[in-house]
Amino acid sequence: MNLADFLRKIATAQANSMGVPGLSRILMNEINMPVIITDDKGRVLSWHCPPSVALFPEERIMLPSTIQNQRGIPSEGIISLKGKKLKYFCWPIGEAKIIGYLLLIEKPEQSSETKPLLYGQFAEAVSLAVMVEIMHQREIVDIEKNYKDEFVRDLIFNNFDGIDEVIRLGKIWGCNFSGAHFVMVIELLNKSSNMEANRLEASLNIEKFFIEKVPGSIVGEMAHFQVVITPLPKEQADDWHNYTRDLFATLSSIISDWDCIAGVGKLYESINMLYRSYQQAKVALELGKLVQHDCSPAFFDELGAVRLFYNQSEQDLDEFYKEAIGPLEKYDQENNGSLLMTLWHYLRDGRDIKNVSTKLFIHTNTLRYRLKKIEELLGASLEHEETRFNIYAALKVAAILGKIEQK
Repeated sequence: MNLADFLRKIATAQANSMGVPGLSRILMNEINMPVIITDDKGRVLSWHCPPSVALFPEERIMLPSTIQNQRGIPSEGIISLKGKKLKYFCWPIGEAKIIGYLLLIEKPEQSSETKPLLYGQFAEAVSLAVMVEIMHQREIVDIEKNYKDEFVRDLIFNNFDGIDEVIRLGKIWGCNFSGAHFVMVIELLNKSSNMEANRLEASLNIEKFFIEKVPGSIVGEMAHFQVVITPLPKEQADDWHNYTRDLFATLSSIISDWDCIAGVGKLYESINMLYRSYQQAKVALELGKLVQHDCSPAFFDELGAVRLFYNQSEQDLDEFYKEAIGPLEKYDQENNGSLLMTLWHYLRDGRDIKNVSTKLFIHTNTLRYRLKKIEELLGASLEHEETRFNIYAALKVAAILGKIEQK
């Protein structure tokens, strides 16, 4: 087949929406060689081999460094497939940015005098056609994502005409709003400065994870946050916090290229209350950054009184902090002391002298001396319940203001 006839065949395949697999098969039939098309990470999009070649498909292949280092130009070398060392010829897919690779694999019985690069014009034509197909598919994904984001936005802002309308639209996206739901807001944080381009991939992985693990979930994006509306399986109703923590831990391991944190709103039976769960999840996310001791999700209903401080001005919070425990901060600064952290551990650990002493690696008498000093500086007894409440609240405020780390 000459090049003109081949190009007409490629154009016909695109007109008939045969996609990347169809283009790959046409090239394989023409050159009688294995053809593999991957994305830029080596995930296989299409794999076609002539009947005479026993090369079984893989979901992902390890791209040789020669491919990744020679970006934008054809390359050749040795690749390992199912433990076999085979020669490859590769054409990058994409222009300004590489979005995939087209590989021709030399059959083992072919002699070294075989010149697959003679088929370069055919491979180049297919790589251009595949680029168009991939970009088209990405456009479709973007359009679907925009519609889904809009539906999620309407849900969390109660922007709908009635429950029946929500249920109808929910079925389109595979959602069932008949049971209890909660909202989780997830923030993705870069581990390195060059990973911003993979944010869409991480977002899609989050969506795929929840759809597979919790059928009926829907994920949307708002202001660079992933908003997850999740139904609660009935069998998890008695321990939904730990169920959610386990979900998030599994998700974190899947998108390990990113650091992720999350806030979780309350569980509600009615979809009319999803807007409240969303607002709570946002508050939990922001406060969780300040008062959480690990990367587990922050639950609004576990934040306690600290959430009351969220909408207070920084000046008001600072004044409350200084009034309650300012003298301790001053003493620590002037004497290189640790009264604030001693007090924090003492109150958080139920005022158990022995346990607190062990955690702080000090003698019990040393702890008692510090507590006496704290009472002297504050002019109040730690045995007084209201005093302890105000001090504990002030320590939470200190964490919100970044004055102390609650280790």
